[in-house]
Amino acid sequence: MIFMSFLRKQESIYLLLCLLLLGGCSSAPKKTAQVQIIESGLYRNYQSEELLNPLKKTDVIYTQDTQAVMWVKLKDIEGNHTLRWDWISPDKNVYFKTQDFEINLDSRKHNLNTSVHRIGIRGEKAEKLTGEWQVNVYLDNYLIASRHFNLLSGIGDIDSYITKGPEIRIKQDKTKWAILIGIEKYRNTTPATYSSHDATLMKEYLNKFAGIPEENIFLMTDDKATKSELEMLMQDRIKKLVKEGDSLYFYYAGHGIPDVGDQTPYILPSDGNPDNPRMSGYPLERLYKDLTDLKAKNIYLFIDACFSGMSGREQKDTMLLAGRPGTLIVKDPVIASEKIVLLAASRENQISNFYKEEEHGLFTYYLLKGMIGEADINQDRKINIEELYNYISNNVESTSRRLFGMNRYQVPVLKPSPVGREINPILINLE
Repeated sequence: MIFMSFLRKQESIYLLLCLLLLGGCSSAPKKTAQVQIIESGLYRNYQSEELLNPLKKTDVIYTQDTQAVMWVKLKDIEGNHTLRWDWISPDKNVYFKTQDFEINLDSRKHNLNTSVHRIGIRGEKAEKLTGEWQVNVYLDNYLIASRHFNLLSGIGDIDSYITKGPEIRIKQDKTKWAILIGIEKYRNTTPATYSSHDATLMKEYLNKFAGIPEENIFLMTDDKATKSELEMLMQDRIKKLVKEGDSLYFYYAGHGIPDVGDQTPYILPSDGNPDNPRMSGYPLERLYKDLTDLKAKNIYLFIDACFSGMSGREQKDTMLLAGRPGTLIVKDPVIASEKIVLLAASRENQISNFYKEEEHGLFTYYLLKGMIGEADINQDRKINIEELYNYISNNVESTSRRLFGMNRYQVPVLKPSPVGREINPILINLE
């Protein structure tokens, strides 16, 4: 596969021809009629390993995406041919037209050819041209594929925005701490898909956008998030570090599990057994107490898990407790401390869903998207907890209904609600 790049002056416009087989030049006649188009599609941004991944197809691009990508897959290529892309903006004018690029230079017959073209969005003229776009692809000046997409204001690909997005110069604040736990791979039960990735991306966000020094962030994923490691961190190490007036961000993504005897909810460590949470789990009530015992002034608790005995991190909901169909009603531990604010993914008897198309937990996707700036409804360049909750709740509720129907309807929770004191848990400079 050979890649060819094309850069237009004053615009970051890229061309990438992914040719399965190329050779030398030939003067063989064109045989356009024999060429078949198998598939075409649009992506937000571009990663070579994602090429032809059906989950990445979209008809919506966002102004904070780096690129819009259009590809075509051809079959039975024989003879010399050319490909051209025309990008048509919402005003019906041609925003950009490529040159005619030669493909199949050896003229011999090849089974497959995949070609890609991309234009820059964020930071380019295209960013301001919101609305419906059209992309036409021509083989030997014959139209073979046409796609429409809507360019919308906002952020679509939160992974690219957080890891490769705008330069954020937030001053590092040594009074801020974070404990981030993401468990996807469990020893004794089904995986919690995307959980470790969610926690890792949360680390990137808190360091880059919230100014938490890397040395103040404790990240535990998969086999490193055992019960003993969690207890050692919460009951010993962190207590020696957090001082009066500090702030702590606690994030957990993974399975929650109820005790079927007394309905006590537990966080399930990576080595935990869902059939015996009393011995192998970490009680939610204990977590609240451990956080309360810290000297921190403000503690912001985010939990992307459910405690109903079901898992929503798969396409089909899965029972974690052997032989017990349906969801269980669990206790709702009281948060006695005023310094703790909790945002939880779902109510006690609901499932915490994943978002397969975006490759995140549904709650975490909108949590991060909101904290990046989309929850700043009043546009004061700051996001407080109630703004964030309203944004997450509205989007999680509507998206869960769209993806899964009422059977897996998901309603996030804010505690206390309403927040009983003046608090701005996430002060972000969005300039």
